[in-house]
Amino acid sequence: MKKVLVLGAGLVARPLVRYLLEREHEVICASRTVAKAEKLISGHANGKAHELNLKDEAKLAAYIDGCDLAVSLVPPAFHTLVAKMCIERKKPMVTTSYVSPEMQALDKPATDAGVVVLNEIGVDPGIDHMSAMRIIDAVRQKGGKIISFKSYCGGLPAPEDNDNPFGYKFSWAPRGVLLASRNGAQYLLNGRKVEVRPERLFRDMHILQVEDFGDFEAYPNRDSLEYLDVYGLQGIQTLFRGTLRNMGWCDCMYRYRQLGLLELDEVDVAGKTYADFMREFLGAGPEEDLRIAAARKMAVAPDALPAWNLHWLGMFSERKFMVEKISPLDAMGELMFERLAFAPGEHDLIVLYHDFTAAYPAGKHERITSRLIEFGQEDGDSAMARTVSLPAAIGVHMILQGKITTPGVLRPIKPEIYNPVLDELANLKIECTEHTEIF
Repeated sequence: MKKVLVLGAGLVARPLVRYLLEREHEVICASRTVAKAEKLISGHANGKAHELNLKDEAKLAAYIDGCDLAVSLVPPAFHTLVAKMCIERKKPMVTTSYVSPEMQALDKPATDAGVVVLNEIGVDPGIDHMSAMRIIDAVRQKGGKIISFKSYCGGLPAPEDNDNPFGYKFSWAPRGVLLASRNGAQYLLNGRKVEVRPERLFRDMHILQVEDFGDFEAYPNRDSLEYLDVYGLQGIQTLFRGTLRNMGWCDCMYRYRQLGLLELDEVDVAGKTYADFMREFLGAGPEEDLRIAAARKMAVAPDALPAWNLHWLGMFSERKFMVEKISPLDAMGELMFERLAFAPGEHDLIVLYHDFTAAYPAGKHERITSRLIEFGQEDGDSAMARTVSLPAAIGVHMILQGKITTPGVLRPIKPEIYNPVLDELANLKIECTEHTEIF
């Protein structure tokens, strides 16, 4: 029996914990809130729940000393710390998050120490990489070359539970969603590099139609050019990675960025209501209708979604702040977390869509599409939780079985990783459907 340390007990952790317990691993779940860890373990004989403040580095080190592998499901800022401790102790590590520059810098230390540090093995990043590389490698094996690749992913409410004017509900960390809204992006389009400044992120939007499923807003996701080397796509004409949302989201977030509601500098709100905060924030008069004032500053009609949604959230309400200082992003984020939460019995939706164009020496071209449509389950596991944490759980199991041994900072882009992970996901009813057209 191997001991797996799972750091974090958030919204996506449950399927991973259950998968590992069912395969007779001992799982030690450590969380700032021990009650959350206990809920994940659910009384299983091979599970243990502990309280852990990640700032207590001595205690974190002791937990890593006592495990065979660590899984980091905590905020990304802590991944590098966990990785360093794992490398020092020659313990493998798995995380679902993007490889940051700080994490990439640990590749040589991990390689020298013979330690596997497997990253980006969730859904986005994760299943997107694996399903893409399976297609890219298959095209290469047939003598072809990918000349265009567009990849999209979004976590959304299921259509029957899409009942708010934002068209969105939180299935992962709310602050993370808003922080991602501050990112810039870059990608390739028809051989031209496109750079998107953070304040223009939501203006670089187009509509993606997923056949038989509907229309979505698509906007750029971070730095697509990074994947020229990751996927081995040098010379490609179009490379775009995008995020999907329901209609209306992009205009709201663009206007809120313009307004300053995504800023991180804290302001004094002691004893104030949200209405007080917004009146000062907007520079509105004492009797002025705040929705009208906000609409005017955003250059939209008072009944347009950006202004109406602020009213619907409660940004103009007499609700009092319970803190003395808060940033505009967190002030809005706290209301969004409450109003855009999934209610018991509601379901989420993951949409993952790839669109490739491949060229072959004889002049033949293929358009290859791949899509994953995954709904939350009746037993309470969300689609987001399953698609994020089950790939990670499979990766953990493979490392502990000695099936992933290459040391260093890894992504799941090699056949020896992506084929068994995708095959096991298919056994768990998480599977991409592909379609090919020849022209």
